[in-house]
Amino acid sequence: MSVAALTVVGFRYVTSVHEPEESFVAEQWVTRRAQLQLNDPGCVRGGMALSLIRTGALLKLTRVEVVGLLGAPDEGAAEALRYGLGQCHWDWRQSLLVIRFGPTGRTSSVGIMKE
Repeated sequence: MSVAALTVVGFRYVTSVHEPEESFVAEQWVTRRAQLQLNDPGCVRGGMALSLIRTGALLKLTRVEVVGLLGAPDEGAAEALRYGLGQCHWDWRQSLLVIRFGPTGRTSSVGIMKE
């Protein structure tokens, strides 16, 4: 395997969420929020976030619809809402589900980033 290929594989490993995908269940999403306050919560919502991204379930929703589904965000601004996921990356930093809104007021992109 070439050095470039190993570099790409290594980069994807380091930057990806290390949690298996799990079905989104709104009640579990909301109740797991309390676990985020623990000292070492693990990746408590990461699997459900991966499912939301893969299925496109949040795309084209309004801010009100997103909050109705996911509950109040942990952080929010005019252009994006952020929901804590726990420690989902190899370096144990907190991860966030970031939902961005376009000029129409509907979800334009959904992704995971490190805090």
